[in-house]
Amino acid sequence: MFALAPRPASSDVRLVIIRYLIVNVVRPSISMSEVSRAVRTAFPLCELTDWELCDLIARSAIDAGFAIEFDGAGS
Repeated sequence: MFALAPRPASSDVRLVIIRYLIVNVVRPSISMSEVSRAVRTAFPLCELTDWELCDLIARSAIDAGFAIEFDGAGS
């Protein structure tokens, strides 16, 4: 019998966002769609809506000192 993959907690998603920003972003601003795609790839079972995920990304990025490019991540 196969075990179902656990659904990620918001704190796990936030940790992945911060790690992604630290490792992959070399500019002072981030692309919402780029980070959103990375999170969805890391957590395919993430139940956050696109709106909720973008809100979490924005809050995490601002807390980490990044500027944000709102480039249609929910599209």
